[in-house]
Amino acid sequence: MSNSAYNRSEHLRALWPWLPLWGAMALLAIFSHGPMPMFSTRTLAVAWEMWAHGHWLVPHINGEPYSEKVPLLFWMIHAGWAVFGVNDVWPRVLEVIFGGAQLVLASVLASRLFPARPWVAKATPWLLMGLAYAFLFGLQIMYEVLLVVWVLAALLALTPTATRAEPRWWLFGLFVGAGLLTKGPVMALHVLFPLLLGPLWSDWARQHKARWYGFGVLGLLLGFAILLAWALPAGEAGGEAYRQRLFFTQTAGRVVDTHAADLQNHARPAWYYLLFLPVIVFPLSGWLRGIVALPMTLFRRPWRAGTGGAIACSVVALLLSLVSAVAHFPPLLEKLLVVLVVVPLFVALMRQPLETGLRFLLAWLLPSLLVFSLVTGKQLYYLLPELAGVTMLVAASVADLRERHTGLATRYVLGTWPLSVGAFVLAIALFAMPSLVPSRFPDNLWLTGMAPYARFFGVIFIVLGALLLLRGRGEMRRLAFAGLIGTVSLNALFTLGVWYRYDLAPASQYLAQADAAGHPIGNLGVSYNGQYHFAGRLMHPIARINVVPGMATPVEDDEDTAIHNGDSLEDFAHHHPDGVIVSYAKHPPTEAFRYARLIQPSRTGWLMIWDAPTLAALQAGRVPAEPKQPTMLYPQDYWRTRAALR
Repeated sequence: MSNSAYNRSEHLRALWPWLPLWGAMALLAIFSHGPMPMFSTRTLAVAWEMWAHGHWLVPHINGEPYSEKVPLLFWMIHAGWAVFGVNDVWPRVLEVIFGGAQLVLASVLASRLFPARPWVAKATPWLLMGLAYAFLFGLQIMYEVLLVVWVLAALLALTPTATRAEPRWWLFGLFVGAGLLTKGPVMALHVLFPLLLGPLWSDWARQHKARWYGFGVLGLLLGFAILLAWALPAGEAGGEAYRQRLFFTQTAGRVVDTHAADLQNHARPAWYYLLFLPVIVFPLSGWLRGIVALPMTLFRRPWRAGTGGAIACSVVALLLSLVSAVAHFPPLLEKLLVVLVVVPLFVALMRQPLETGLRFLLAWLLPSLLVFSLVTGKQLYYLLPELAGVTMLVAASVADLRERHTGLATRYVLGTWPLSVGAFVLAIALFAMPSLVPSRFPDNLWLTGMAPYARFFGVIFIVLGALLLLRGRGEMRRLAFAGLIGTVSLNALFTLGVWYRYDLAPASQYLAQADAAGHPIGNLGVSYNGQYHFAGRLMHPIARINVVPGMATPVEDDEDTAIHNGDSLEDFAHHHPDGVIVSYAKHPPTEAFRYARLIQPSRTGWLMIWDAPTLAALQAGRVPAEPKQPTMLYPQDYWRTRAALR
């Protein structure tokens, strides 16, 4: 066998068995139910409107330009639709491909950062695929999983290979541009600090600072040039309002503390990520060996002067930040505390005699955590690109523990037994659910839905708990396998017991018929996020109808037939006697079972579709005309097997 053929064979063997295992579980989970509102359905709605109306340059949702997102993911969905036709299978397969690429890139990056420790590259994809939050969010047709691919690819372009120390700058710029076209300017934040702090981890950067920063800036400029190549013509095509939001308002709205109704700000306090970090890295946050290995690897004695004080400052600030979650300190003080958590810790660690790979990960992860904590807009999935770095850091720490502290690396007390105890407790709860829920929690929709299936999944968690109690080699793989299978099992339990409350197919199909027949559609009282557009292949926008009477958009012509956002129900029914209205309630009113066209569960409440004049008459206290057809009730199994209030 030639040397190149041998290398290819070794690379393929390195993917076995974690990539086939993860791929099978991801496909099983993502196709166990339909696209999830609102994440997946909104993305599909935008892709559908661009496709159906030929808006290839400017994303649209509900008939209006959509400035919240850039178009690369939509274009990739369109590429599949051009080959296979419009469907929701290709977008889901695409997400699985992105997730697999993320695991492969993480493994390759780990091999670059820790060439002397091949176990780190083998462990990284296992640990990454075992993260429950990352796996579940990867089931959504969203932008973040694709963004992770571009972030890891860009970081790979910065790291040295066995034959080349200088980064591949043009590749770095191309991957930054792809990330900018996937999620916008936030891409730059994910890759900025390894570039900015290059001399702290890269020998080549220390020796060639001018070239490092000069070509690094050129790479960033290339990335932004790729973004502007789309954004400038898109801004012209989308109009002044769209251009203003695209270039200024939308990005600024996530940075500053604003509560404008038309901005997706997601404002949260500065301590948000610190508090929920154990959640998004679970089950690693329950692996005692990883928890012990991390500080022992990063803080090697003898400590440099001031290290103890820096650690103490970070610990005190962390405790105060957690107290702030309950006591609600002023926002400026909360941000200051987060700075005092991260900055002294970062300075102390960078003064430690750490190997290159660890210094790279710290230069990437800690400044990114700080900046994302200080930015006002926060969602847990904003940190998905950094989770690959977290798993590398844990894997490298455990590898170091194996080399320097053999006893601790094999001691059973530091194993996965806490996670095993958690699995057994969950199994006991699942076994008890069918007996306890009907009497103790009869009104809990989630528990009552899952109770009939709970004991089967209790058996699964008993097996996983026993697996996590085993001793000896393979502890890391057992941890990852249990995390993956446990997450897939919980997703399956959700599908069997609760998915019917998220399945909008019945309502979407009814609205599809109304839209095809030319009936205007209104959405009563709540904002519309495109959840019916793709499933119903709707060709016209849905109007937002105000709940409070008298809040209609003023029109000069009393016989105006245009659909207006902000119309009152009475005005909508007057101008559109053939229109239909979607309304929502915690419990369906009694008259809904007589007069509504369709009723189905929706999350913790109910969704109803009415003829607009019928609902307007009921809200005005009038008796509407008798409907020609009985109310359709979905899902039919629910109404056949369960008592529903009428």
